[in-house]
Amino acid sequence: MRWFLGLLLVIALVGGALYGVGRFLLPNDLEVTRTVAIERPRASVFALVNDLRIAKEWSPFYARDPDADYSFSGEPGQGQSMRWVSTVREVGRGRLSIIDSIEYEQVEAILEIGDRATLNSRIELRPMTGGTSVGWTVTAGCGEGWINVPCRYMNLVLRGMIQRELDSGLSRLKTLTEQLPNVDFEGLNPRFDSYPAQSFVYINVDTSLTDQSEIARAENIALQQLQTFMSDSNLTPAGPLMRVRVSVDRTSNRMVFHVGYPYQGGTPTSRVGAQLGQTPTGQMMHVLVEGSPAQVEAAYRQMYTYLCAHRAATRDDGLVWEVVHRRWSAENATPTRIEILIPLVPDADQAALDRFINRCKGT
Repeated sequence: MRWFLGLLLVIALVGGALYGVGRFLLPNDLEVTRTVAIERPRASVFALVNDLRIAKEWSPFYARDPDADYSFSGEPGQGQSMRWVSTVREVGRGRLSIIDSIEYEQVEAILEIGDRATLNSRIELRPMTGGTSVGWTVTAGCGEGWINVPCRYMNLVLRGMIQRELDSGLSRLKTLTEQLPNVDFEGLNPRFDSYPAQSFVYINVDTSLTDQSEIARAENIALQQLQTFMSDSNLTPAGPLMRVRVSVDRTSNRMVFHVGYPYQGGTPTSRVGAQLGQTPTGQMMHVLVEGSPAQVEAAYRQMYTYLCAHRAATRDDGLVWEVVHRRWSAENATPTRIEILIPLVPDADQAALDRFINRCKGT
């Protein structure tokens, strides 16, 4: 009997010591921060962390079970949530909800891992020379009551596990982001609208891709021919000048585009040199650009990178077009003012998206 009482005393002393250590020496809160340097502008990184449909691609949970069942609600940014269910025990079920988002700077979320834990997540983006410093912090606090001390001991185990998960996720985020073109589109401010088709009379222009003098001469000749044709055919412009890019060959430094006008009037019986068609239609990303031709080309690169980062696929057969509100004049340096429109795949299927992302990689 005495040995049993002694055993109870030892257990009580050990339990009391463990309780005292846990209650008074172990921290009540858990905080883990991991960082990575990504050699891309922060706008590209933000696009991949602010949309949970994209974030699942670099999530450490997704890496363990790509076949898990995912469901999403809400638009990218504050209020968006993602749920998942997996048969893989380490992944299980859970929910991630964005509770705050500061454009290009920070994304805060709450991570609920089944009934096991609720964690706070914060991803901070800081510009640095040559790219972006990304810090990912996960925090949690132990509640009061009988669970408090066991929770503090559990935090000791969770710390190392969370560090490994964050490192895994940041490594995947770095890989995905650095597959994007190295172009900064911060401040681009694109819009997205649906456009109807318009009757369009045009002339083909085959010219240099970069020689602005040659481009201007070729376009002026085409417009003179077009204006004569429209006058002879009693056609009236129904909107600003338009250009539709048919092909761009950077290897040979050549491009082909249609230049013309939407029009009103009857259908011409003869079309010597001119052609009739329809302007591109459907969902478009569009940006208004004012400046030099070089700035217009820079806007094209920004728009393309934006679409790659946001996983918004362009139509395989979609032609990029421009609405010319003011033409460039090299003589008096009058800046051009044009609207660039890129046709998009409506609710892109996975096959179309995969083809588009493959074109984005390494460009």
